Amino acid sequence: MCITSVHRVDAGLRISFVSAEWLAFAAENGRETTAAAELGRPLFSVIVDEETRHIYRLLIERARATGEVLQFGYRCDSPDCRRWMQMQMRYLADSDEVEFASRLLRAAPRPYMPLVAAHRSRQTTPQVLSMCSWCKAVLAEQAWVEVEQAVKQLHLFAADAMPRITHGICPDCSKRLLSLESSS
Repeated sequence: MCITSVHRVDAGLRISFVSAEWLAFAAENGRETTAAAELGRPLFSVIVDEETRHIYRLLIERARATGEVLQFGYRCDSPDCRRWMQMQMRYLADSDEVEFASRLLRAAPRPYMPLVAAHRSRQTTPQVLSMCSWCKAVLAEQAWVEVEQAVKQLHLFAADAMPRITHGICPDCSKRLLSLESSS
């Protein structure tokens, strides 16, 4: 059985609903929270990259304007697992909310990767790495590569501290998501 994690945002783009499955998924990823703590929180308080925010805004506007159900794939990895997910975004006219329903398509275990751990125990360096919010590729030496390849290329496990991670969007995911937005 495939469990779907759901959250909704109101017209002001504040979180208006989170399902029990959404809360459980957050807890599995090291983020213990409650519905009360999430309700009213701005959606963009957890999306710091401006380009990713822009794409979300475009997709939300399209869902609201057309009533279409938008569907796209993305990655949501944990330190020891790669996870391929599918998102369905739809406008709920009765409540003036946009619903985000995510489901796990497949998962593959991998060796523990502290670079993507929510609460890393190692200290951080001033170095900042960009990670795609959608596919989890990392920008390493001018190329977007899988996390494991970035760790090898940048010799991260040999370092005493890990770089900080900033989330953005790689060119391939940007093109894919913008083409979704413009295909109305």
